Parts: sequence; C-alpha cells; structure tokens
Amino acid sequence: MVSLTECRMTLTCKRCGQAGEAPSAHRIPFPPEVKEKVLASVCAACWKEWEGMEVKVINEYRLSFLDAEHRAMLQRTCLDFLGLAKTA
Repeated sequence: MVSLTECRMTLTCKRCGQAGEAPSAHRIPFPPEVKEKVLASVCAACWKEWEGMEVKVINEYRLSFLDAEHRAMLQRTCLDFLGLAKTA
C-alpha cells in the first residue's frame, strides 16, 4: 500500500478550491495524522503561503519549538490558516 507521504497527487485544495499538486511531505513538520490531512487537502501553492505566514506567527508570538504548547499552537494556527481546523 502506498501512503500519501510517498507520492504526490493532484487534488482539489480545500483552501483555494483550485486543482493542484500536494506539497512535498518532507516540508510538513507535523505528526503523521496531521501531515496526512494536509497532504490530502491542500495544494503546494497554499502550503507555500503558509510557510511565509509561519515565519510571521513564530516571530510575532516568539514561539519556541522546545515548548510543546508552542508547537501545538503553531499546528492549530496552521490548520486554521489552511481551513482544516475541526469545527465544533
């Protein structure tokens, strides 16, 4: 069985609605279940936009990757930005 992290596929992006290729799996620094969700739902162009925003978020909130709460906040912010956050 081939996982999403092993191949790139064309998808319809949930953020922009355009057809596009998924981002490279090595560019997504999240746990496997979140990584799979991003790879299945977001195009490479929107992921690139997030990478630019990610730097701003890290700097604005002075996040440290050594702090688990900071990593969780960055992950939540990413999912919100990409339109993949769970809705209650």
